[in-house]
Amino acid sequence: MTDQRMTSTLSDERILDLIEAYGADPAAFPEAERESAARRITEAPGLFAKALEDARRLDQFLDLVPEAEVSASLRDSLLASAPKPKRAARPERGLRRFLPGWLPAGAVASLVMGVMIGVNVSLPSSVASAQTSDEADAVMYAALGFGDYELMSEAAE
Repeated sequence: MTDQRMTSTLSDERILDLIEAYGADPAAFPEAERESAARRITEAPGLFAKALEDARRLDQFLDLVPEAEVSASLRDSLLASAPKPKRAARPERGLRRFLPGWLPAGAVASLVMGVMIGVNVSLPSSVASAQTSDEADAVMYAALGFGDYELMSEAAE
């Protein structure tokens, strides 16, 4: 049965993952987990012995591989062919930065609607010779679509 005890914040599985990812030297572990991992490894050396041995062998093998040297011309050509960052959008000035983009369309729509309502209310009321306020109200409600169109149909005759 494996020892599943937790150290301050690291489980044994996490320490094994650290050894596999960063090698046998705890100095290469992430700083936040380094101290806890080193303490747990010294508390239970047998539990981590195989993983540490495998990591040491891999570290020794990787030390034998020479470092790749990149020529200046290759580096420059890679940097030149790298995608360039997009230009930042021009910052909005004045009141426009606070207003939504659809605001002009809304203003035009409200203007058109106002003109249409004005035409529909004024024309039928003058044609139907609406003398009383009830008739004028009926024409207005009919123009807005809330009433019937009796006055408008009578005016058209």
